[in-house]
Amino acid sequence: MPNQVKLNDTNSTRVPAADLQRQVSAIFQKVGTPKDHAEIAARVLVSASVRGVDTHGVANVIGYSRAIENGVYTIPQQMDIISESETTALMSGGNGIGLVSAHRGMEIAIEKARKYGLGMVSIRDGHHVGMVAYYAMMALEHDMIGMSMTTAVPAVRPAFGAKSMLGTNPIGFAAPAGEERDFVLDMATSTVASGKVALARRLGVPIPAGWAITTEGGEITTPPDGESPDWTLNPLGGIREQGSHKGYGLSVMVDILCGVLSGGGFSSQLARGENMTWTMAIDIARFRDIDDFKAMMDDMIRVLHATPALLAEDRVLVAGDPEADATDDRLANGVPVENGQYEEMRARAVELGVEVVI
Repeated sequence: MPNQVKLNDTNSTRVPAADLQRQVSAIFQKVGTPKDHAEIAARVLVSASVRGVDTHGVANVIGYSRAIENGVYTIPQQMDIISESETTALMSGGNGIGLVSAHRGMEIAIEKARKYGLGMVSIRDGHHVGMVAYYAMMALEHDMIGMSMTTAVPAVRPAFGAKSMLGTNPIGFAAPAGEERDFVLDMATSTVASGKVALARRLGVPIPAGWAITTEGGEITTPPDGESPDWTLNPLGGIREQGSHKGYGLSVMVDILCGVLSGGGFSSQLARGENMTWTMAIDIARFRDIDDFKAMMDDMIRVLHATPALLAEDRVLVAGDPEADATDDRLANGVPVENGQYEEMRARAVELGVEVVI
């Protein structure tokens, strides 16, 4: 059943990644976003679509651009360092585009790691950052380990709870390999990202049991029609016997590092659209030779790939494999954009007087 909640050649239109970059950047610029910030925001969204994280991809420019027009985001945004040490910084995202502030936060973390071996930045006054692993992956080109996470407004119940009190609070982690693909973990601390439920609703397909429940504990398989106090996502693990307390604990950890540490607020204190973010970079060379590190990463990944698979499965995967497979396909054959959202993007460009290039 989970395979039904994805794009295919029937429900989507394929577009070259370069054209998506041009279109998304042009829309951002037309509503007043400085060109350099528009290019960054577009790269983050296109990267998500290329990697198959479609819920966090290019179509989000529609909502972001309307938020800018409506004054929800402050443009141009002023990203200030509130406090700082050699290895840490507390940064304000300036109430602007979250994609841009998270990108700057990881740039600062990388700069600090290059000088001191480690860099950590907690970001307040922010908004939705899209695919959280993007920022962790920024560390890879510097031969560093990257980690990123972000909060969100409540959509997930705590273990044993009957009401949404936590965001999906995703975590990204990236470590470079040598000959093998880099290890890239991108996970919500809920059983599923809330965007997957919305995608299932738009595609008209059911959701698997275990993703969401009513506040009385009943299973939900028909995607709910938007947010409501009558239903909630499950924490990672779903039920106590399958580790819901662990997903719950990870979610609270994200709230602490992103929201409490920054002072920006934890999930249940956030207004709709607010997100607090945390980034970290580790310079591997401060611990050991980078080539030796990558060689051991290769060994570990190969050992995991060589694990005998269950009869119902084709192979054992490592975090980042599905996204790397999607990238190979989509860069060669075009990036799928959900048909309805494809038309909405074109209409938004026409509405703004921007050239339609997709």
